[in-house]
Amino acid sequence: MNAKIDQRDARRIILGPDFGISFTLKGHVFGKVGITNISTGGCFALIEQQEAWLFERGAVLEDLQLLHPDLPKTPILGEVCHVLGCRPGDEGTWQVGVGIHFLNVDCPFQKGLDAWVSGAMERACLQV
Repeated sequence: MNAKIDQRDARRIILGPDFGISFTLKGHVFGKVGITNISTGGCFALIEQQEAWLFERGAVLEDLQLLHPDLPKTPILGEVCHVLGCRPGDEGTWQVGVGIHFLNVDCPFQKGLDAWVSGAMERACLQV
């Protein structure tokens, strides 16, 4: 039997609806895009299907910012690592999942994100 192995290099924290990102991609500004999970190296975002054509693998997201008061505020770069199918959104629109890898992260941003992810993991373990 051949089991699929999770090739991701970090554990993800599942997020609620109050987490998002903003960024610019190919001249298009995305003001608030919901994210469903985050790790110390990236996140998973949901975008509307009609915008999916912009998100080819390797596309660079400029001025990417994490939109949550507890997460680091420094703008960084992100890279699209994968794009996954569609699913209905809350308002009947179809959404596409986009895996994003964080690029050129400075030390204070990384330390802040590492601390937040570690804390979230600890809180999750305490709730079990």
